[in-house]
This record gives sequence, C-alpha cells and structure tokens, in this order.
Amino acid sequence: MGRPKKTESTEIKATCSTDTESTNNVSVTIPTPNDIEWTDYVLSLLSDDEKISDNPTTDGLRRIFEKALNCTMIESTSNVVQTPDISNEKRATVIHSLMFILNDIDTDSDIKYRTVSGSADVYWGNCDKIYRNHPVAVAETRAEGRALRRALKLRKVVAAEEIAKDIEDNVDGDSVTKITNNQINFIDVIAKRIDVDVLKLVDELNIKIKNSNIYSIDYNSAVAIITELSEMQRDSQNIKESIKGYNSSWR
Repeated sequence: MGRPKKTESTEIKATCSTDTESTNNVSVTIPTPNDIEWTDYVLSLLSDDEKISDNPTTDGLRRIFEKALNCTMIESTSNVVQTPDISNEKRATVIHSLMFILNDIDTDSDIKYRTVSGSADVYWGNCDKIYRNHPVAVAETRAEGRALRRALKLRKVVAAEEIAKDIEDNVDGDSVTKITNNQINFIDVIAKRIDVDVLKLVDELNIKIKNSNIYSIDYNSAVAIITELSEMQRDSQNIKESIKGYNSSWR
C-alpha cells in the first residue's frame, strides 16, 4: 500500500518534532502523529512477518502500540454485541475498546487517559471461506485492529485481517451450514486409520447425501460423523463388518 512521498516541506516539519532517538550515536528525529511521516514511521516498527501484502497484522500493531505512542496500555477488552444466528445470516458484531495512559504527560489530569474503540461485523459475505464458521473470533480481531489503527492515527492503512480475498460465493448464505474442509480432512484421517468406509457409515447413520456428494452434508451431520468415528477409534474391536473397508474416493 503506497504512502505519500516526502517533500522538502514535510522534512522540515519533521525536524520540528521534539522527540529523538539515538542510532549508532546519530540523533534521529521521530515524527509526531500530526506529521505526514508518522504512518511510515509506525509501519517501520513492524517486522516482516507482522505484515501481509504490506498490511499490518493486528498482533503486530498490538506489539508496537506502546512504543509508538509512548504509552501504557491499561485495558483491552471486547464486547460481543451480536452473536451468529440463522435469522441474522450467521453475523457477529464485536466492539473492542482500548484504554491507555500517555507517559509523556506529567500531570495526573484526565488528558493522560485515552479511550478508543473499534467495531466490526462479520458474516459469510465478508469473511474468507476458511474462517466462515468462526465469525465472532474474526470480528473480534478486526475490531481490535480498527481500534489500534484509530488510536495510532494511521492514515490509509487497513489491518491484514480486515481484508477478505476468498469470500463465500453462495449469496443466499446456505453453504455456511454445510460441512467444512477441516471436517472432511478430519473424517478422512480417522476413517483411514480405523479402516472404515465413510459413505457406508453415512448410510448407517441415516444421514442424507445427494448423489454421493459429501459436500451436500450439513455441518451438524458432519459433527455426528466425527463423533461416531471417534467412538469407533476408542473401541475399534466393535466396528461393524458392514462398514469396514476404507475407500479414498468418498470425498
């Protein structure tokens, strides 16, 4: 993500800042949040693994927060104001609040204490498919990222977790209740380990499946399959002969 280029006037403005740090005995001027160089300075504090496609991660912003603002974090809390439900398209809404003290203000006045909040709502239409079954966790991370960005006064910057590249392609939201890839992989591992035919087990459990397509199974049915396989794994001596014989073509 591009940043505004420095000009002669902005460099003069930066030298008016009062904060400095010493690097190899050379005094380096630190920009203030009101300087145009501020955003670039904050991003420079992040390590390479704290950026994804040049967008800062939330945990990266959390790590450098106190250093960048010369503050002490007092509280960082999340409030879930909407939980996922069929009626709201499995949408979760979270507000994250930060409370911190500015260390460079000597007085004990209220101006030392700052509170900043950020909110986010997540559902199948704005979340990567891989995380679609965890909307509360995604919303919490996004809300914290927005609160950190706001407190840090970053310009034209979006946290990496706020960007969704592979969103749900079923606009009616029906597939949010379907079996997930993680469930399929887990089922396959256990079934292979205990030599069980997954499709025969599905039939044994009276679970509806269309055209032998495992992706037509709903999420709760997948949980039932996993539970049954886990029980069989604990007591492999009592697995029915009628469902034995692992077949990799089930998926």
